[in-house]
Amino acid sequence: MMPVDGMSDAIPASLWRRLLSRRVPTGALLQVAIGWLACDTLLLCRFIGLDAPWVVASWLILAAALLRLLALPPSRSDPTVATLLCCVGVAFILMLLGGQGRFFYANIDWQVRDAVLRDMWANPWPFIYASGNMLRAPLGMYLFPATIGKAYGQAGADLALLAQNSALLGLILAIGSSVFEDRRSRLVALATLLLFGGLDVVGQLIAGNLRAISPTAHLEGWGPTQFSSTITLAFWVPQHAIAGWLAAVGYMLWKTGRLRLGALLALPPLLASWSPLPCIGMIPFVAYAVWRDLAVRRIGAADMAAPVIAAAIALPSLAYMSAAGDRVGMRIYEMRPEFFLLFAAIELVPFIAMAVGGWRGRFGGPTLAITTSTLIVLPWLQIGSSTDLAMRGSIPALTILACHLSEALSGGWAASLRRKAALLLLLAISGVTGVTEVLRALTYPVSPPPRCDVASAWDVTFSAFPKDSYLAPYDRIPALIRPAAPASAAYTGSGPCFDRDWARPPFF
Repeated sequence: MMPVDGMSDAIPASLWRRLLSRRVPTGALLQVAIGWLACDTLLLCRFIGLDAPWVVASWLILAAALLRLLALPPSRSDPTVATLLCCVGVAFILMLLGGQGRFFYANIDWQVRDAVLRDMWANPWPFIYASGNMLRAPLGMYLFPATIGKAYGQAGADLALLAQNSALLGLILAIGSSVFEDRRSRLVALATLLLFGGLDVVGQLIAGNLRAISPTAHLEGWGPTQFSSTITLAFWVPQHAIAGWLAAVGYMLWKTGRLRLGALLALPPLLASWSPLPCIGMIPFVAYAVWRDLAVRRIGAADMAAPVIAAAIALPSLAYMSAAGDRVGMRIYEMRPEFFLLFAAIELVPFIAMAVGGWRGRFGGPTLAITTSTLIVLPWLQIGSSTDLAMRGSIPALTILACHLSEALSGGWAASLRRKAALLLLLAISGVTGVTEVLRALTYPVSPPPRCDVASAWDVTFSAFPKDSYLAPYDRIPALIRPAAPASAAYTGSGPCFDRDWARPPFF
């Protein structure tokens, strides 16, 4: 009996190891991610009342055609099941600590974000506020959780948001892992990305704030503009982060020959429903990809068809987000040059100096030049009333830079021991920003659920800023997608937005 028992114990373990070592096609993972983004567009059509049978039928045909065009051949660098599970686990921890699901503290930006989700599940679709405004924002992140919330209330919407964002980020990490050849380089890239950010502690020291800073302070506001760390992006703005990270992964797959140009060009219109700002930051990279493939005559019919189909799928959401766009606008951001030079010397120059040593690396050369130029130019441009374009449009460039630097540590390009040591020191200092974000999540009280609409939640903390990025007059919605008879939002403006105080970190 003993041998039989031993054999019965060994078989499940053997099968489990075989399952974990099985490769998952990167193309299939990309198709799932793109398919999810396409589903968001269909849900948005339902949200604005554009749900006629012909709309659904057209969407099904276009989505099937696009997914077929996105097929990728298998590769030895495709992630294993174990890698996929680890990526989803890392993503889940990040989203959980960021306050999603309402198990840990969520930063104050979630006051508005939670109210958006509440309005979407609590009101019939489509709806209009008593002010005459419609909710008009990149709603991609909210549509599926709001649908679940209609059936299961606030708790259901919160958990659906956590599950959705964890799954999508896990997919992105798994897709991105195929850029790297072995386990070591993948782990180094992940660690580099999690630590990556600016030298905010140095900036706070120069600004004279270091003595007053607590271990849970938000460190990134010391300069005239901001480049956000990876942890900050995951905790504060996951919708922008997920869009920017997927865009960066798409470019890196193209750069390494894994992804056709058409698939790369299909990403921006679909990602815009989550956040258009990283799509703006991707323009130089996409332009370079088009130029390179034109130069070598590598563009086929599928490369031209894929972005056209993606744009057709995204057309309702693009028209919806463009409503009253003149109230947001783009302009030059007024900033004293000497302040920007100080900011760049602390947040950008040290990492670029390290990266130049890998000029011949996979993401060196023209890619590094585009990355550097993008990070220099974006802070001088402004959309809306804040520095969001610099903070969110920079996500793809910062991600590509982090992955390029990780290859110095994993041997992707030759770097001396001195350069590696300097880079590790930079990452250790930049990682302090992420540590303060995690400490805040672990020590601050869980944030309360919203009891008010978007406009009221906005005024709790952000009353000094216009609401044009979230609301648009009903009569400014394009006629083709304007709801004919929207319902009235239920909230009347009585009572506080939250049943208890929302803790706020120190800002410097």
